[in-house]
Amino acid sequence: MSDRRTVKVLLLDESDRLLLLRGDEMPGGESIWFPVGGGIEDGEDAVAAGLREIDEETGRREVRMGPEVWRRRHLYSWRGTQTDTHERWFVARTQHFTPSSQALTEEEQSYITGFRWWTAEELASTTEQVFPPDLGTRLRDLLRDGTPPSPIDISQGAHNQAAAD
Repeated sequence: MSDRRTVKVLLLDESDRLLLLRGDEMPGGESIWFPVGGGIEDGEDAVAAGLREIDEETGRREVRMGPEVWRRRHLYSWRGTQTDTHERWFVARTQHFTPSSQALTEEEQSYITGFRWWTAEELASTTEQVFPPDLGTRLRDLLRDGTPPSPIDISQGAHNQAAAD
């Protein structure tokens, strides 16, 4: 099993809609919606990785990165490899735009099949698969309560405690 440091970005427009990507990466061909993000490269900090991932996955550069709000650790199995994933979640703001898939890598093009802007209410009530499954509820709470004083651990089984640095 390998370790992977990643960044996830809650990319919000001026109406607090969250941009998610649709991927056909689940066994059995099911689609899943997930936020912009990816691996943090050697020598790269999490904010720089988040901005790079936004640009690569959506073509957008006019983004204001905000604070880190969540951290999550989970085991992830994809394409035969199990990974111990350490995620850092940031809020970012931008004007509403139509994402572009032009900068996607060949691998990303093989499974990213769409984009959609979601309200927290739509995410909380959808029957479609969303990653993580409680994203709509967590987003609604974040928008209502504001940025936590330190990142909250949203790992499965965590009790919403501030994450250790």
